[in-house]
Amino acid sequence: MSGIGVVINPFAGKNRRVTDRVLRLGDVLGAHGWVRETRSLTHLDDVAAECRERAVDLLGVCGGDGTLARTLSALVRVYGADALPRIVPLRGGTMNTIARAMGCPAWQPERMLAEVVDTYRRGGPLDAAEHQLVSVNSGDYGFMVGAGVPVEFLRLYYDQPRTGGAAAARLLVALTVSVLRGEAVGQRLFAPMAAALYCDGGRVPFDAYTVIYASSIEDIGLGFRPTYRARERAGHVHVFAGPIGAREFVRCLPAIKRGRPTGSPAVYDALARTVYVEFQQPTFYMIDGEIMHPTMRLTVERGPVVRVIRR
Repeated sequence: MSGIGVVINPFAGKNRRVTDRVLRLGDVLGAHGWVRETRSLTHLDDVAAECRERAVDLLGVCGGDGTLARTLSALVRVYGADALPRIVPLRGGTMNTIARAMGCPAWQPERMLAEVVDTYRRGGPLDAAEHQLVSVNSGDYGFMVGAGVPVEFLRLYYDQPRTGGAAAARLLVALTVSVLRGEAVGQRLFAPMAAALYCDGGRVPFDAYTVIYASSIEDIGLGFRPTYRARERAGHVHVFAGPIGAREFVRCLPAIKRGRPTGSPAVYDALARTVYVEFQQPTFYMIDGEIMHPTMRLTVERGPVVRVIRR
């Protein structure tokens, strides 16, 4: 056994409130691993290289969804075609949508790591599941990518004085009420983007979109499952996109919550191996809840398969 590494993002939501997380997790690991606190993307690349040099078996990632995506991207860059270490999500973010979607328990990072370390030390079996990463513009990796409504919702969410699942739920309710009243926030949230969307080489028959979203997991947060077919076929992502308006979107929310087709003519809903988007102007997009710099093009393809330890 080659041991366990842990990477901690001190800026992640829950980690900001626990300033001695490094010491706590280090005490849990003892002689079975090591902890690195990363304060920059460059340092994250260094940690990924250290993981490969040490041939670590497991890598715990203590942060939120964005931390997990950034860490996986660094690992893919360093490991190339080689198999990645098994990943242990340690919920240090505010929402931890990815960990929840993968079936990881809502435990504190110390408890989750302690359970894994104990099983690892005894040589017992760990509950693992394979998940398909998506490659975004041949340099970043994650599980979900989107533009339009997903980005605008995140902007409003991050502008709140408090974050977390309860805050996101309150925001969703407030936005729904605003949309039904015809208030200006709905216009901002559903502002159309002029773009051409191609799935497996074929153009989707819309010229503008309010939402473009592709994912290899079903859950986008708060239990909503727009990409309910995400794991139906290996090597594919589920695409949910179209010029859907604010009121129509609200009408579709129950179906999205249940993980079923919306039936809306303003929604393209299908599986694809490759997704390519040409925007008419530089457009912000998100990967796993992190808003990225504007781009004119998005290419989404299958990435490596990662094994995630659930407990």
